[in-house]
Amino acid sequence: MQLHPFPEPDAPELEHYMLYSRGEIVAILQRIGRERTLVTIYTGDGEFSVSMILNVDPDFDEATFDMPVNPEAQARVLAASDLVFVIFFENVKVQFRAQIAQATTFEGRAAFRVRLPTQMLRLQRREYFRVRTPLMGQASCLVPQESGASKYESLQVLNISIGGLAVLSYPHNFDLPLGETIRNCFLDLPGIGPVNVAFRVVNVYDSEDDAQGRRCGCQFVDLAPQARMMLQRYVNRVEAEQRKALGNTRSG
Repeated sequence: MQLHPFPEPDAPELEHYMLYSRGEIVAILQRIGRERTLVTIYTGDGEFSVSMILNVDPDFDEATFDMPVNPEAQARVLAASDLVFVIFFENVKVQFRAQIAQATTFEGRAAFRVRLPTQMLRLQRREYFRVRTPLMGQASCLVPQESGASKYESLQVLNISIGGLAVLSYPHNFDLPLGETIRNCFLDLPGIGPVNVAFRVVNVYDSEDDAQGRRCGCQFVDLAPQARMMLQRYVNRVEAEQRKALGNTRSG
């Protein structure tokens, strides 16, 4: 079974992945908010909206979210009696529920708040573990400078899995807008070859290693079977090289 963007059903086999510790739940939500990771909100009628966590206040037992821009989406969120929040964060699918959303404001912007969840699903699949790309012969990604444009920007790939990747961008040269889906990109995977992919930018934050760069986390969209196979081959190859290097270090 693979991770998908839709809510996971209530199932006994998922109990192993449930989190009930209030402290851990608060900490995860706060980290998601700090990294401006996108949150998909399902309203029970098959519709969904995209938001971000603006604030987590354990003292008031509430989390505040950015209000959807679309008026219809706003109405659905505020009228829903069962909201399901789905987030992909650090290679883990996070899911929780809320019953009532109340309109509010946060630092002058439209927002809504819900009670902090008492339980949270944290689901991870082996194929979504990301590997750091090696410094020698590092992978890169060619991204169209404009939709449909023939000019591309080459971005350094920091880590990768068959679920997504992280790239390093420099806003003064080229930027990846948060939440945007970018198609017709080309991954250059050393030893494997070029792979045509599309991805959605799910989080953006300043790079710890490069003061001028931004680290952009991206989730693959509509990944073709051939592309999936090539990505898996590359991930397996990098993992094997890293295990070999670790073994040599220990034996030395």
